[in-house]
Amino acid sequence: MNLTKNNKRLILRKRDLNKRKNLMKIGKINKNTMKKLLILLALPCSLYAMEVFEEEFPDGEIQEEYSLDGQACFDYIDGKGWSEGENTRKGKSFYVGVGIGSSGASMQQFSYIDSIQNAFIRAQMNAKTDMAENQAKQITSEISNEFVQSFKEGIKPVDVVTNNDLEAQNYEDLSVYQKMKLLIHQKLDESISSENKDKVGEDERELQQEIDDILSQNVFRDSIEATASSNIRGMKVVYSNLSAKPNSNKTNVCNVVVWSENFVKYADAMTTGNFKVLSNPKKKKKPLKDQVKKGEALMVTFGTFMDRDENGDMSILSYAQSGIKSSTSNSQQAAIRTAKLKAERAIIQFRSENVEVQEKIDNFEVTTEKANGMIDTYTEENIDRRQRASANGTLQGSKVIHRWVQRHPVTSRPVAGVVVSWSPSDANFAKSMKETLEKEPDASGSSTEYQVIQPQEYDSGSSSGDDEDDF
Repeated sequence: MNLTKNNKRLILRKRDLNKRKNLMKIGKINKNTMKKLLILLALPCSLYAMEVFEEEFPDGEIQEEYSLDGQACFDYIDGKGWSEGENTRKGKSFYVGVGIGSSGASMQQFSYIDSIQNAFIRAQMNAKTDMAENQAKQITSEISNEFVQSFKEGIKPVDVVTNNDLEAQNYEDLSVYQKMKLLIHQKLDESISSENKDKVGEDERELQQEIDDILSQNVFRDSIEATASSNIRGMKVVYSNLSAKPNSNKTNVCNVVVWSENFVKYADAMTTGNFKVLSNPKKKKKPLKDQVKKGEALMVTFGTFMDRDENGDMSILSYAQSGIKSSTSNSQQAAIRTAKLKAERAIIQFRSENVEVQEKIDNFEVTTEKANGMIDTYTEENIDRRQRASANGTLQGSKVIHRWVQRHPVTSRPVAGVVVSWSPSDANFAKSMKETLEKEPDASGSSTEYQVIQPQEYDSGSSSGDDEDDF
């Protein structure tokens, strides 16, 4: 009997185990099936979401990568271990700034090259005004917030009594305000013709309906005004970059500028003629001509760069360029002259420039709640920024040490440029030359009477008196 009972128990246990295994298998199947069903249900939703997202950004615009304007300049100062604003080296402080500009001209225009030059000038002005703001910035702020609620319910009654009283009055009995109101209405009635009266009435009714539908309105205004001004002396360019993307017709430029007390001393020495401050024979470098950029680097180099020459004198290289408008020689020479004047102007700006900036930012936000529960939000932002820079002075000793004409790497159109140098030795020579020419002629010298002759055609060549020791 005991064996029979035990066998029955074993058989029952096996059956229970088999049932549990089958249930587990069914559970696994159900889990897998549910997973598959969830995936199938989720897949159309994700595909639909992708379609909607692609519709919002057609033609692959979603794949466009946005980059920070002037990124190359920020990378440059990061590579140097600098930061914008104050920096310290060997116990001395110096200022580092980044100026950013952009060209608004189409790459198909002949004025594109000149627009790039203008962009670099704006970038440098932006860097200078940033420095002026860093010194002292006057800020005025005004913030206001107004909330109005108007609730109406029921049918608006007709104001019969007031209307009857008004009609019963004679014109002479009306107040000045009532007479003026009637006059305005009369003038309006005269200006409304039969053609537009229906439209006027319709617009008036629509406007009144919109007003009646408004439950509440909140108006927020934030206004900021800022001003700054300074005399900037001794700010030099250490790096410049040009970034052009033809597909988006976008051209950005940037400059890295550095200012220090030593540079101010150099700039003041240039103005006063105290060139001893600029000289340090222990720090001789290559001649200025050998320091000029080559090839395509000329296309992206703008502004004044300061370095020492072969004598150890602190000198300046100023880069500028201009677009050539046609294939004629006159057009090329005009471009070179324009570039030369801009390069010379940049040297004057290095010595001293007055800059000022005025900026105003107005932000509006209006939130309107309708009677039907809908909420509309309207925002508006107005920015007004005005910058001015002025410089003047006499430049002595500047000279063109490099002229070039190349095809621009972006447009393949011809562009002309110059590199103008200034050094103490050249300035001394120019000063000496000016003094010599301003002297009265020597009375003891012999005079010669000149006879007018008819010129004859002749072609030949010879050299004499070109010993440089006599120069």
